[in-house]
Amino acid sequence: MTRSRSSRSRVPAVRTVLVALAAAASLTACSGGGGGGEPAEEQVDPKQAYVEAATEICTSADEDFAALTPPTTPEQFSPYVQETIGIADRARAQLAELTPPEQDRADLQSKVLTPFAALVEQGKAWSAQVTAAGADQAKLLPLLGSRPTSAGIDKEYLRSYGLESCADAIAQVG
Repeated sequence: MTRSRSSRSRVPAVRTVLVALAAAASLTACSGGGGGGEPAEEQVDPKQAYVEAATEICTSADEDFAALTPPTTPEQFSPYVQETIGIADRARAQLAELTPPEQDRADLQSKVLTPFAALVEQGKAWSAQVTAAGADQAKLLPLLGSRPTSAGIDKEYLRSYGLESCADAIAQVG
């Protein structure tokens, strides 16, 4: 982590991109629901089960993001972005497997899950552009300004739903 922080000052745009993608992944991870399909609603609160399962996914994604070594050269940027998008996509897929509580399903879908899936798709397209740019800094710099963000994800809704840690991670993006 110390290395990541020092790299952040040397490569602020890269770090911003990574934080945004990590936050998006975290958000997605935290917004998922408690799957399993067991009709044990009397024994287990479906919302609590969903929040716990989503938080577990979010925590795992956060750990994966923290394990990434930020790039320090243009050659390292594309692989880093690809890994970041991969983590976000895995979290998105895991969240999609969860079953949100029926009464919250539409809101979770429209405020979190659908925008997160769109963010991952935008991230994949952006990653392809970064890969095509290679190590050419003149091509990479404009891409940094067009990186996907989590602006379409309702972070206040996440907080109110009990997914504060995911909302906080997303808030770092802007």
